[in-house]
Amino acid sequence: MTDARIDAAMMEQLKELLGERFTELVDRFIQDGERRLGLLREALKTQDFVAIHAEAHGLKGSSRNIGANILGGLCSDLEQMGKENKAEGLQTVFAALEQEFAAVCAELRTW
Repeated sequence: MTDARIDAAMMEQLKELLGERFTELVDRFIQDGERRLGLLREALKTQDFVAIHAEAHGLKGSSRNIGANILGGLCSDLEQMGKENKAEGLQTVFAALEQEFAAVCAELRTW
C-alpha cells in the first residue's frame, strides 16, 4: 500500500510484530483518537489551553507511533497553540486535524 497519510513501511512492521493483535492496535487508536477529539472539541469551546495542549500531545504521540505523520504534525501545531494560550487559528487547525483523522481512520480500516 502506498498512501501519504500513513507510513506503509511502519504499518507493515507493526503488523508483522503484533500479528493478530494488530487489529486491536488499530481499533484502540481509532477509539482513543475519537475520545481525544471530543475532549479537544470541548476544550476549544471553553478555551481550556491546558486541555488542548494535553489532548493534542497525546494524539500526536499515538499518531506518530503508527506513522500518521501529517496527523501528528497537525497535533503538534495544536499542542503548541495550547502551550502558548493562542486562540487565533485554533478552530482552523482543529478542523484540519478532524479531516486528517477521518482520512487516517479510513486508511487504517483497509489494513
